[in-house]
Amino acid sequence: MFGDWPNLVLAFGAMLLAGAAVKLMDDALDIDYDICRGRRTLAARLGRACLPYSLVVFGIAMMMNRDAAFAVFLSSYAVGMFTRIHESLPSRVPAYVEIVIAVLLLVVLVGWRHALWGLAVMSMIDWLDDVMDRRKDLETGQANVAIRFGLVETLVAILIAFCLALYAEVFWTILALIALVILSIVFDTTTTKILETEEEEWDTWS
Repeated sequence: MFGDWPNLVLAFGAMLLAGAAVKLMDDALDIDYDICRGRRTLAARLGRACLPYSLVVFGIAMMMNRDAAFAVFLSSYAVGMFTRIHESLPSRVPAYVEIVIAVLLLVVLVGWRHALWGLAVMSMIDWLDDVMDRRKDLETGQANVAIRFGLVETLVAILIAFCLALYAEVFWTILALIALVILSIVFDTTTTKILETEEEEWDTWS
């Protein structure tokens, strides 16, 4: 057990950095939506520099632990398209085709166990986020699993995903939850409310 600590630390770092890269790119895609909600995220502040920064962060994650970084990144991509499964993507194919490709790549590159872990953990996190944001998403018409399938059904699915993640990788699942808390704190503290910022600037000049 104690001999595995260096590998666990590297895996944790890979999860943390890969999760940060995914979050930055996701926020970059949602900049307009977040601004409409009165929120200026870190991605909005970085602007066009968001993509190269995300790539650098993900590259470091890959160097720390390739399997953990790939599992987080590709699983996030696959799970993120679940609510838009029939939508036509820029690649000119439906979302479900790219989901299948992403899952196959996961299995080939990291093995079925790590692929199962990544899909289960990312599903659990994504659906939990949908549960927490269901009221706001209902008002704005955003895709949301909890709205589409129901709150109880989504909570049951989250529990199943959590059990599958534990079955695949117990310690990685624990590390992923810790990384989730850290990333949530970091991105929440780096997100500002636009109205509050404008009021502070006005007070400064008046």
